Amino acid sequence: MSQQAPQSPSGAVVLGYRWLAALFAALVVIQAFLGTRGVFADPDLITMHEMLANAMFLMIVAQTVLSWMLYFRKAISAAEVGINAALVLLTSAQIGLGYSTRGDSFVTTVSLHIPLGVLLMGLTCVVATMAWRVQLPSGVTGTSATS
Repeated sequence: MSQQAPQSPSGAVVLGYRWLAALFAALVVIQAFLGTRGVFADPDLITMHEMLANAMFLMIVAQTVLSWMLYFRKAISAAEVGINAALVLLTSAQIGLGYSTRGDSFVTTVSLHIPLGVLLMGLTCVVATMAWRVQLPSGVTGTSATS
């Protein structure tokens, strides 16, 4: 049985991965605003914080699937896929901590929720930076996915 060389990644997968990684990093910053503003000024923002967190979980799962597809096509390293997988786990933990702030241990839970958010911000910036270093297939520009 002969081994085939991996195909180059499609432009749509690379562009989707890039923009999803950048959007996720930006949304982590927005989450920090919504969470702190919701606690100290406008409690209605906590509901938005919660809903956005659930949507972000789906986004990071999709981003991880795209990273796996790019790894399979030899466009990114296993380490980058590992960081994306870690982001799925950390996002799950962050959502769990967020829901547990409703109990009696608010201070203890928030003391874990905030540093985990800082860690998520750092890792998402690393992944977003790495995502924009992935080479597009020849003939595909960064402004359109036609080809």
